[in-house]
Amino acid sequence: MGKLPYIIVLIGIVLSSSACIGDYEESTPENTVRTYYEGLNERNPQKVLGTLSDEVIENAGGRQVILTSLEDTMEDLEEDELIFEVEEISSETTGLQATVEAHIKLYPRGSDKVSRIPYTFSLVYENERWKIRDIE
Repeated sequence: MGKLPYIIVLIGIVLSSSACIGDYEESTPENTVRTYYEGLNERNPQKVLGTLSDEVIENAGGRQVILTSLEDTMEDLEEDELIFEVEEISSETTGLQATVEAHIKLYPRGSDKVSRIPYTFSLVYENERWKIRDIE
């Protein structure tokens, strides 16, 4: 028996390990906020929905109600050609809750009219992911 089976097993272990690391790195409070804005910029309601906590979804009337609302929001963003950029971001985590402070740059595509808006996000860790519970 040659080295090939051992190499295949080693590659499998490395790929499994890196997938776990990738998921861990992806699921941070800061990355959840970044994903939220990526979803808005991509006009992707499903991506934005994936960042929201179960509590937010339930309080809004369920997934379909939120998706319909997000689709309307996406149409408005597209019409105004608005782009969001996360300029500064920091977080503080306590147990299964986190607070993220983010300064967002908002502007119409191709324009020099830029607004800078500070937001505070409250997040909760649920279903092995950080999810947005509130935005102030």
